[in-house]
Amino acid sequence: MVSETVFRIHLRMIMAFLSKYRTLIFWLAWGVIMTLVFGNILGNYQSVLFIFIGFGAFLGLTLQFAATAWVRRAAVMLCVLFALLIVWKPCVSTLQRVLDLNISRSFLVDDVRQMASILEATHPDPYMNSGGKVAFHRKMQDLIRNIPEEGMTRIEFYRHLTPLLALLRDGHTSLWAPFSLNPDSPEGVPLYFQAVEGILYVAGVIDPAHKNLIGSRLFAVESVPVDVLLDRQSQIRGYDNEYQLLRYLGYDGSLWYRPLLEHLVPEWGGGPIQVSLLDPEGAVISMEFEPNQKGQQALTIAPTSIELPSTDRSDYVYRFLDEDKETVLLLIENMYAYRETFEMEARTQKSIRTDLAKHLYRRYNETPPPSATDELIAGIPSATELFRELAVQMKESQTENLIIDLRRNQGGNAFISTILFYFLYGNEELIDFSNEKSIFIRKYSPLFWRQYRGWNIRNINKHQAIRLLEEDYDFSGYPEQGTSMNRDTAVRIIEDEASTAVTFWEEYQSGEYAGYYRPRNIFLLSSPITNSSGYAFMYDHWAAGGKLVGIPSSQAGNGFGAWVGFRLTHSWLSGGISHLYITHFRDNPELGQTFRPDFELNYDNLKSLDFDPNAEVIHALNLTSALD
Repeated sequence: MVSETVFRIHLRMIMAFLSKYRTLIFWLAWGVIMTLVFGNILGNYQSVLFIFIGFGAFLGLTLQFAATAWVRRAAVMLCVLFALLIVWKPCVSTLQRVLDLNISRSFLVDDVRQMASILEATHPDPYMNSGGKVAFHRKMQDLIRNIPEEGMTRIEFYRHLTPLLALLRDGHTSLWAPFSLNPDSPEGVPLYFQAVEGILYVAGVIDPAHKNLIGSRLFAVESVPVDVLLDRQSQIRGYDNEYQLLRYLGYDGSLWYRPLLEHLVPEWGGGPIQVSLLDPEGAVISMEFEPNQKGQQALTIAPTSIELPSTDRSDYVYRFLDEDKETVLLLIENMYAYRETFEMEARTQKSIRTDLAKHLYRRYNETPPPSATDELIAGIPSATELFRELAVQMKESQTENLIIDLRRNQGGNAFISTILFYFLYGNEELIDFSNEKSIFIRKYSPLFWRQYRGWNIRNINKHQAIRLLEEDYDFSGYPEQGTSMNRDTAVRIIEDEASTAVTFWEEYQSGEYAGYYRPRNIFLLSSPITNSSGYAFMYDHWAAGGKLVGIPSSQAGNGFGAWVGFRLTHSWLSGGISHLYITHFRDNPELGQTFRPDFELNYDNLKSLDFDPNAEVIHALNLTSALD
C-alpha cells in the first residue's frame, strides 16, 4: 500500500515536471526527430545534429523562459531566417533537379569542390596517378571555369565531372550514371565485343544473319578510329590497365548502350550506326547497324564443345568433365551471393542486403523466403558446404585436375577464397600464406565509418602500434619492405574474420576437413571481367601454386579497391571511392599493372578454335594432357 502511494506521488511529480516544461521538451524532441529524419536522408548525422538540436534547444529555452512576447517572436524570426539561409540552396537545387532544369552554376561549383574534398578525404592517394596535387587541383579549377553561366542539367554535369574521377586512373573510383540503362533494349551497337591481345573482337551478334562477323576486330565507329575511342573512354571513367579500358568500351559498356555511346561518340546522330571491322583475314568490312533493341539473351555466339554446369539455382557449382572424374570444373560466378558473406554482413555492418538475400533464397530453394533473418541467411547456398562436398568427391575419385572458372567474376567478398584455401591446403598453410596474400593500406574517413557501422576506431586500436585517429591510414596490413607478419598476428587476422562467418567458423574450429584434398593441377581461368575480389581469389590460388589460363584481368594487382559510396549535395550525383591501397606484386610493378596468365590466350588461339566461347576451358584441358 505504501509503495503504491509512493509510486503515485512520483508519477504526479513527473507529470507536473513534464507539464511545466512541455515547451522546452517539445522543441528538444523536435530537434532529435529532425536529426534522425534528415540524418538518414542525407547520410550525415553530425551536421544535422548540430543544426536541429541547436534550433530545438534555442527555441525551447527562449519560448520556455523568455518573459516578454517580443523576445519570443524575435527568437522565432531569427530561427526562421537562419533556417532559410541553410535550406534555400538545397531546396532550389532539388526543384531544378526534379524538374530536369539547369542546375545553377553556383550550386555546381559547390559540387565540384565537394567532389574534390571527398576524394582527398576518402581516397588513399588521389594524386598518385593524376600528376600530383597541383595537377589534381588544376583539373578541378578547369572544370569550375568551364561550367557555363546558365548552369547544366544533371546529365550534362555528370558528363562534365567524370574527367575529374577518371584522372585518378582507378577502376574502383567513379561516378554512377544518373540515367538508367535498359539491358533488354540497350540501343547501342548490336555487336558484343570482347578483348584479347589488346584488341576488341566480335564475340556475339544480335542478328543471326551477321554471325559471319564473329571474330572480326573493331576498327572504327562513325569513322572514329578505335584508338581515339579508347582515349575518349579514358576521360570518362578511371581504369587500372588496358584491359579495363577495353572492358569499359566493349562488352556491355559504352558501345552497347545508347546513353553511353552518345557520350563517347557525339558524332553519332542517333540513327543507324556506322561500324568498320577487320575480318579474321584482315579485310575491311564497313556496315551500318540499326540501334540494338534486344538484350544479351538474344546474342548469337559461336558454338561450344564444352558443357558448363548449370547456374540456374546457384552461382557456385561444379561438374566433372569426364567419366573417370579426373578433371572437375568449378564455377565461381561472383563473390557476393554466398551464405557466409551475409553472415559477415550481419556482424560487421549490422544489416544485410535483404532483397538480394530473398532472391537467392527463392532461387536456391524454389520456395518463398522466411521473414526471420537467421532463417533467410541459412537458406542461401553455402561456400563451406559446397567446397566440403567437392573436396570429399575429389578425394574419393582421386581427381587430378581442378579448373576454377573466374571469367565472369567481378568481385564481392573475398572471404570465399579463404574458405576454399582451407579445404585445399589446411589451417597451417593458410596461416603461413598470410605473408603471400595481398597486402593493403586502409584509409579511414567519414564515408568509411558511415558505410561500416559495425566497425569502430576503439576496437581497431586494440591491435595498433600507435593510436589511430578516425581519418588516419591503417598500415597494419602492410608490413614494411623485408618484414613479415608474425604467426600470432596472422592467426588473429584470420580468426577475427572467420569468426564472423558462422557456417565456416564451425568447420574451421573442428579442423575436420582442413587440407582434406588437393588435386595435382589447379588451373584458374581469367578474363578482363575477372575483377576486384575476383582478382584477389585468382591471385591467392595462383600464388599458392595454381596456373593462370586465359586473358588478363582488367584490374591492376598494385592499385586501389574496396569502395565506399558518396552523394553530392546539389546534383545528387553518386558514386564510389576506393578506400584501400592494395599490393599483390610489391617487387614487380609490370606484373602489378597487368597480371598476364601463365598460359595466355591470343587471337590466333581463338581463331583456331573458331572463337569457341569456352576457349579458356579447352586451353586448360589441353594443358592437363600436356602436363601428365
